[in-house]
Amino acid sequence: MPLLAYTHSGEPLIAPLMTDDEWERLRSARNRDAWMPYGKGRAIPKTSRLGTRFFAHPPGRVPEGARESDLHLYIKAQTLIGARAAGWDALPEQSGTTPDGQDWRADVLCRRPGKPWTIAIEAQVQLQGEEAYRQRQERYVASGIRALWLVAHEAAALHHYWLRPDPHLPAFKTTTWKDQDRQPGAHVHVDHLSLSISDFVTGALTGQLQWYGNGQHGIITLVLREDQCRHRTGRKRVLLAYRSEAPHGRPLELEVVQAMQGYADAYAKAQAALPDLAESPRPFRKVLASRCPHCKREIRYQREDWAGETAAYKLPIGVNIPEQGREIGLTPHAQWHWGPDSRWPDWAPLGSIGPISHQPLEMRPRRLGPKTG
Repeated sequence: MPLLAYTHSGEPLIAPLMTDDEWERLRSARNRDAWMPYGKGRAIPKTSRLGTRFFAHPPGRVPEGARESDLHLYIKAQTLIGARAAGWDALPEQSGTTPDGQDWRADVLCRRPGKPWTIAIEAQVQLQGEEAYRQRQERYVASGIRALWLVAHEAAALHHYWLRPDPHLPAFKTTTWKDQDRQPGAHVHVDHLSLSISDFVTGALTGQLQWYGNGQHGIITLVLREDQCRHRTGRKRVLLAYRSEAPHGRPLELEVVQAMQGYADAYAKAQAALPDLAESPRPFRKVLASRCPHCKREIRYQREDWAGETAAYKLPIGVNIPEQGREIGLTPHAQWHWGPDSRWPDWAPLGSIGPISHQPLEMRPRRLGPKTG
């Protein structure tokens, strides 16, 4: 079920990119000028069960392994539409060999107009493990081509990759479905966004997709809660830092985070952004102690939120992860991102803060006042 045929003069006919008029004229032509690649006979225009236009081989001329699923065909077609919207040239079902003779076949091969073919986009519907991905990726690299993978099979097959992605294997979870009218749909998931395949491909080819990983730069989340200074001349709202978390919510000791390079600068920026934020806490016996940002009186409070796990504010800060950080589950931030860094979720520059998220507490904690004695 290929998407590509050729005229007798060698002009490519890409089924999903043809206009309705062009497609109907081709279908109704008695001596249709559309031929399958590699001398496999005249092409027959058809439409799949998911509504994707494609070319079929003449009866008895179907080569071994040519059958594709409707889903695979649909994803390839959407990829071609996205590449065209980005202003790139794109051809489906292109083959080549590495310098040492290993074969590769790209679902869609893309290039800037007038430039060499440089990017392959693969729609991986059949189950494939990480080792197979990397072996196929190496073939593209050896041929001077970058490859990007839309992973439309069971995501668990790449469990370790999702935990620690890397720039050498751009792979992205892709979910597919059919609506109540049996019409297909698909989304690519990147940086907490769900994008249509065509929008994702357009953005990837126009610079929206980028990798960030810079030395030991890591992201820690400070968890803040609302309280109130009970000093008789104050009684103002305050925000107290009471917990810190590694990525994926793993708790960290506040004292460990406070010792990291970049923490002090980031906390100062947080205080500038949140005027009610108390001073960075310090341990005091079995509790934490801070100072009210308004009256400067001391406030003592629990290390944990005894009113429940729902936090008032979550504040990403950028720090330098020490070498021993891996012992407590910390690794430098390394991830695929989308768009400008001002919108990256759960991210912050080194020595600074990221977007602050807020969620009201389900229960209000008892209020602790300043130390008066």
